[in-house]
Amino acid sequence: MDEVVKRLTALFLVVALGLSYGPFSRVYAQEEDEVARLMDRMSAAAKVGQLFIVTFSGSEVTDGAAIAELIRDYHVGGVVLEPENGNIANAGNTPRQVASLVAQLQETAWEATRPFTDTVPEPFVPLFVATSQEGNGMPRSSVISGTTPLPSQMALGATWDISHTMKVGQIVGQELRGLGFNMLLGPSLDVLESPRSASSGDLGVRSFGGEPFWVGQMGKAYIRGVHEGAEGHMAVIAKHFPGLGSSDRSLDEEVSTVQRTLEKLKQVDLAPFFAVAQAQDPLARPEGVMVSHIRFQGLGGGRFITTLPISVDSNILQQLLTLPEMSTWRAAGGVTLSDELGLRALRRFYAPGEQAFNGRRIAQDAFLAGNDLLFLSQFGLTDAWEDQIANIKSTITFFREKYEGEPSFQQQVDDAVARILRLKLSLYGGTFSLDEAVPDADTVGEVIQPNAEAVSAAARDAITLLSPPSPDLVPAPPTRDDRIVIFTDARETRPCAGCDPIPYLPPETLEETIVQFYGPDATGQIDPRLIFSFTFGELEAYLNAPPSPPPTPTALPPAEEPVTSTEEVGPPTPAPPTIGGALRNADWVLFGMLNADAGPPQADVVKRFLAERADALQDPHVIVMAYDVPYCLDATEISKLSAYYAAYSHLNPFVKASVRALFGEFAPPGDPPVSIGGINYDLRTQTSPDPAQTIPLSYSVIRPDSEDGTPLPPEEEPTAEPTEEGQPTEEPTDEAQPSPETRMERGDQLRLRTGEIVDHNGHIVPDGTPVQFVFNYPQEGLEQSILSTTSEGVAEAAMTLDRTGRLDISVQADPVPRQVALQITIQEGGAATIVTPTPSPTPLPTPTPTVTASPTPTPLLGGTPTASPTAAATPEVGVDQPEPPVDRGVQVWDLLVALAEVIIIGSSVYYAMRLGDRTVTRALRVALWCIVGGLVIYVIYVVSLSYFGLFVAPGAAWGAGVAALIGSSIALLIAWLSDRRRWAGRA
Repeated sequence: MDEVVKRLTALFLVVALGLSYGPFSRVYAQEEDEVARLMDRMSAAAKVGQLFIVTFSGSEVTDGAAIAELIRDYHVGGVVLEPENGNIANAGNTPRQVASLVAQLQETAWEATRPFTDTVPEPFVPLFVATSQEGNGMPRSSVISGTTPLPSQMALGATWDISHTMKVGQIVGQELRGLGFNMLLGPSLDVLESPRSASSGDLGVRSFGGEPFWVGQMGKAYIRGVHEGAEGHMAVIAKHFPGLGSSDRSLDEEVSTVQRTLEKLKQVDLAPFFAVAQAQDPLARPEGVMVSHIRFQGLGGGRFITTLPISVDSNILQQLLTLPEMSTWRAAGGVTLSDELGLRALRRFYAPGEQAFNGRRIAQDAFLAGNDLLFLSQFGLTDAWEDQIANIKSTITFFREKYEGEPSFQQQVDDAVARILRLKLSLYGGTFSLDEAVPDADTVGEVIQPNAEAVSAAARDAITLLSPPSPDLVPAPPTRDDRIVIFTDARETRPCAGCDPIPYLPPETLEETIVQFYGPDATGQIDPRLIFSFTFGELEAYLNAPPSPPPTPTALPPAEEPVTSTEEVGPPTPAPPTIGGALRNADWVLFGMLNADAGPPQADVVKRFLAERADALQDPHVIVMAYDVPYCLDATEISKLSAYYAAYSHLNPFVKASVRALFGEFAPPGDPPVSIGGINYDLRTQTSPDPAQTIPLSYSVIRPDSEDGTPLPPEEEPTAEPTEEGQPTEEPTDEAQPSPETRMERGDQLRLRTGEIVDHNGHIVPDGTPVQFVFNYPQEGLEQSILSTTSEGVAEAAMTLDRTGRLDISVQADPVPRQVALQITIQEGGAATIVTPTPSPTPLPTPTPTVTASPTPTPLLGGTPTASPTAAATPEVGVDQPEPPVDRGVQVWDLLVALAEVIIIGSSVYYAMRLGDRTVTRALRVALWCIVGGLVIYVIYVVSLSYFGLFVAPGAAWGAGVAALIGSSIALLIAWLSDRRRWAGRA
């Protein structure tokens, strides 16, 4: 029943959102009327305030708090809650604390519109309450305590499974809505075309991957999931438009400049935004996009012309928003939100010396560029909240003055506010009420139920074996006698403003996970006393220290003899060794690594260790677990590893999945969603068509004289699917096999459709993959082709038949070899023969006779008789050899026949004796003797097959049945004679 309700709810949301995108629908008209009524009642200050989303300090809203003043007197349209600002505690009962804060914020906005005088009150418009929840814990997920530990976006990309992505989106939407949020700043649709871990601008695991098509697919699934989980009450803001994937600078440093033409931008960076904006499913479309601070060289028309940052460049931003792929979405109410306008990158752009901060100008340029919502965060030269709040107030006041004095500016503000109000109305069912906007802090714990099972499933499917190329080449898992040395990157973060720092990956996590799954209380596969854990900081100190001399062995005193004992005891508990001692005796060295090129100096300690000390080890197995990006190590470093795994996330479900993969519980199913130079993994090549496949082809025929242009009836539409290349047949031939004759004439239109074309990883190729349909008339020497592209892995083409004779149709999707998929012969009378060429199998090499020993069979289950290993004579070439008699041996089928036969005989004897007034005990005893006798003779038959030559021909399929029948008959005869003797004695 719950599933039915969910499906009906999802259907309702699809219909509702679909109507909201129809410009002539009644729902749209009603919203427009409500927007007009609201704006008529709103003051100029209230309208201007709707443009601004702000950050603030603290976890409570008191009367004297700065945020209360901004809501009450400056009418700000929204807030963003962040742990680093003290809004989210991430300790104790965090869901209740967050829901309580959200309630206080919305109640403050409500109270600000209540009439305190005779004047007409402002209408209540709920605040946007936004946050980021990208996954992978802090700092990209704001609420981590009491909620589901979410995978990173790259971990989802590594599964190549949109169902995982949609499920995670549902979890995010459901949990954030329960907390009272109505806006999600995410997901990231950035494309990591050329990952660079050494670059501060590298987004790492915050991206779904490096293939634009798949980033778009994942983005659509995630957005749909959020909408379903939040039941339509969440505005999704996709970021960072038009794409930060090629950025070479962090926004904490300066604005990145990237060489990109508009065409290149459309093919790569913008492609995922186009995909979500044009999604057929309304639930898969975002309500807004966040505009990033990035500028492009070459985008403005000249090769060396550099644009302004897109977020403040009216020419470029408007050019992008009016592209056909975005214009419909924008016209239907798509909202634009600027990235944080106080980021250091933008401050440095406006004031390179950072001696001044002109918040008014920055906000004005961002608004005039086309941003409907202005994100005022870090809005000052310093971190002092007093300065930031003052700048926020000054900027809002400046906008009020311009609104009242400049009609053109007023019109632009009104247009933006109308889009904002329309979006807010869609989140609250067309009307605003305090009850709908305020979450219930007392019941939020019942609403939010962390879903660890869904995350564990995604974690398992994400784990990737980067090196070696096959799981068969990975060393066998550790055993009980193996010593395991673990080094962990223990960098720390603060989960909230006043919290103590905690490590992203606690140093004991790997050891505890191994013991949990394989220690004495589990499988007993390892000995916990032989596991030694250290941090990267400790390893760095070891590498920096001068090498110590090797220990001198101490001889035992002459009189002292070792004490022996007959008792079996385990190894003594060793004293905690130094790193050097642990490494000297190590059988396994395991590194739990985050991004090796980001963070404190010891982050690159793995590289140093592999360069300086790996060759001196006594051949242990060296394993690297990448719990962040998978592209930190180069080819030389990877060559020194026994195995290199990628988990893409440091959260506990991914640590558990990676350990289970190391111990061989499953073969890692993930594939890297980005290029990795160290293993020569080029994503562009991997997502191209796999040359080993045979592309199937189906067709239909359209008659030009048909009234409705419909294809031929189904029975006249045979589907041609070439058989898999290399499959042997009884008589291999190149002759094509004709299909039933159909009618096809000149002038008919032939429509062709390929089956799904897959890439080197077995996934469908990206949309837009070129596929060429080649049409060849061999008798006339004519050839023409049609170039098509794939959509959802399938390509289509249509051709008008303009001549009779034989037509060969080939399909080619580079690098898949060109193959003839159909042969059509059209005759003058209209009859056509359509055949599917069968690829000739590759001839198998003739095996050379070898000396072998036949295995000993399992008698009761069949097999071949035991043979002594004797050399087989090599047959003479050209001389006819007599065929040896076929020795069928004993098969499983023989045992089944024997069992069935003795059971039938035994049952028949039982019923016959009961009909003869024999007792149940007597009848049952005789029946069992029949069964036992039959099976005894069957066993003798199996062991000594040759003795039955008198009754059974060698290799006869019915030999087992004869043996069982003989045995049952003998037992029955003995029982009958015994029975007669007993009755004779009584007489």
